Amino acid sequence: MRKIFELALTHDARVVLSGDTGQHASVARGDALRIIEEHSRYQFAELTTIRRQKPEAFRDVVELAAGKQPDKAFAKLLELGAVTEALTDDGQLYQKAADAYLSAIKQGKSALLVSPTWAEIEAVTDKVRQTLKADGVVSQHEEAVTVFESLSWTEAQKKNPGQFQPGQRIRFVRATKTFAKNEAAEVVGIDQAGPGPISLRLRRPDGSEVFFNPSRCAASSIDVGEARELKVAPGDWLLLQANHGREFVNGELVQVRRLAGGAIVLADGRVLPSTFNTFTHGYAVTSHSSQSKTVDVVLLVASSRSFGAVNRQEFYVSISRGRERVHVFTDDADLLARRVADSQERKAAVELQALRDDLAKLGFVPQERLKEDAPQIPSPATVAVRQHHFRTVRPMRETRSLRATRIGSRLRLVVGEVARWLGDKLGIEGRTHSQQAEVVAEKVEQQAQTETVTPPRNPTVRQALQQKQKMGPGSSWRRAIKPQPGGQSRGVGV
Repeated sequence: MRKIFELALTHDARVVLSGDTGQHASVARGDALRIIEEHSRYQFAELTTIRRQKPEAFRDVVELAAGKQPDKAFAKLLELGAVTEALTDDGQLYQKAADAYLSAIKQGKSALLVSPTWAEIEAVTDKVRQTLKADGVVSQHEEAVTVFESLSWTEAQKKNPGQFQPGQRIRFVRATKTFAKNEAAEVVGIDQAGPGPISLRLRRPDGSEVFFNPSRCAASSIDVGEARELKVAPGDWLLLQANHGREFVNGELVQVRRLAGGAIVLADGRVLPSTFNTFTHGYAVTSHSSQSKTVDVVLLVASSRSFGAVNRQEFYVSISRGRERVHVFTDDADLLARRVADSQERKAAVELQALRDDLAKLGFVPQERLKEDAPQIPSPATVAVRQHHFRTVRPMRETRSLRATRIGSRLRLVVGEVARWLGDKLGIEGRTHSQQAEVVAEKVEQQAQTETVTPPRNPTVRQALQQKQKMGPGSSWRRAIKPQPGGQSRGVGV
């Protein structure tokens, strides 16, 4: 981004950033616009007028949500009667949402069900398909199709071979040396034998097996998921979840006309090939999948089962997809009103600099600086080199005066205990216990100092030779060097 702005300044050009910072930021690069809006010192033009919603009351609700006031937006929906509460135990909540969806469809309106989690999406989808089958819109004859369900792994997870499990599927978004674009393979096993890197054993649809190392592949070129069965019938609406050539686009809604031997013939005449299996039912979607869509009626289904996935961005995106009307279905309106005010907006590194500065003022420093300030401990190899070049010096023994001082400290305790016992048991009075202990300790230290004598030093080599000359021929100069007390010699010249 910095290079883009530098290039624009050099050529006196403009940089146009298109997007809505109140919506989901799916990738880290999507945070650039929000950071510029909140922290930039430059002036810039901004479009804030809401144009999608036609009714004024509906537009006011969306404007409040776009202004990061979701609590007021939800209160406005309550005033308008656009919030319905119902129980989820008997499926009543999902049935009411399905009825509202089918009512809009019968009126010729485009409608979309939005829910925070896929578990709730499946629950409301079952109610919708049951009602459509009863009305004859969807055929009773359906077939099970194996589809690819993405696990939405991060780049770090994709690069870690130990993260994979047998039975998972890998879909190749881009072509690699071994796999073509849009090809899928099943994880059969993990090869951990040998000193080399861990590899995955993959099985192609034709039964052949190949080894694949995800750590050596770009994380953006693969998608990891699981295989599951999806019941598809003529009349069903499907949501495509991946691009396939130029004919099929990710996020597109298509309707099934008939099933033909593994291939799916659509109402517009196109045919989904049997090798394309990245789709699901298109009656209800998550707020992430709905970001690029515009419908007449949007229905938000969020019960307490999915409140953990509800936040300010999810609420704003969900209610702003409709042109004419929005309706919320929940089992706890009070709790939902609090959940929509929570934000899961991630922070970039540049936004945390002020926090780091405040922590530094309080004495908290980065871990790297602590390592630099800490004393350097030499490695075993460095210690070995030093020992090779320098002679190890034996630690010096304590002098007698220091040892006597310790003995005096111990005697203070002993005398104090004896004096205390005499005073308690025999009633002998006189000096206090501490005074008696001090007198005894002082005498011991004085006696130790008078008896402390400097230990004799061994004669040097020159002195030993002089003594040898005095002793006469036949004598050895080594005999003149007396050993150290304790039977150990300090060596020549020490």
